[in-house]
Amino acid sequence: MRARRTQAVTSAAMAMLLFGPTVAGAVSQRLRYRFDTATSPVTTVVDDSGKGHTGTVHSANGGTVSTVPGYEGLGVRFPAVCSGTGCPHADITTPDAADLNPGTAPFTFGARVRLTLADLSADHGSNIVQKGLYNTPQWKLQLDDAVTGRPSCVLRTTGGADAIVVKASVGVADGAWHKVSCQRTSSTVTIFIDNIARGSALISATYDISPVGQPVSIGAKGTGTNNDQFHGAIDDVYFNLD
Repeated sequence: MRARRTQAVTSAAMAMLLFGPTVAGAVSQRLRYRFDTATSPVTTVVDDSGKGHTGTVHSANGGTVSTVPGYEGLGVRFPAVCSGTGCPHADITTPDAADLNPGTAPFTFGARVRLTLADLSADHGSNIVQKGLYNTPQWKLQLDDAVTGRPSCVLRTTGGADAIVVKASVGVADGAWHKVSCQRTSSTVTIFIDNIARGSALISATYDISPVGQPVSIGAKGTGTNNDQFHGAIDDVYFNLD
């Protein structure tokens, strides 16, 4: 346990610190990247959940993922803001696995992020973590507000139904670390900033989110031209079944 977590806390408070907001019942952590054993430039990332979902860095045009001081221990930094063709791109990719496809089950996912207004791109959104694309089932956390850096949770199901998008009421681009998480229950989708609910929407209990065959991508969606590159720092990425 790292230094900031050595203080005595209740079991409920510890669950909140480690895993984020949850509904009643046991939490099953399926993916967690704390980056504390990574070295620059980052090439692979250990899955601290113990499930073996090793992440691999992919890059283009000289893009790199580097280690930086994190919220606790180390975090990772993605390429700086760039416009035009030939910009550096990089992401961390985790292969598809059945335990990362929640279906209709309650789940929570998120990360800690640190960025400033200068890290926001005016010509594209910034993807923090996602599984699936706009034309597939998907769970996704993104920054799509270039003015204040308000994050959004995005869920998509099969069959072409409209996506559920929940945008936070506050921004996070102030240079401080913020915990941003998305929680799906049987009836709602809620976005939390630093464990405070900042927006929600209704969801059907039968809304199936199964992005089978799709990888988990952190910091961007691949390394192509329109990859929605994130430009700040990220720490403590996780995905839990609640």
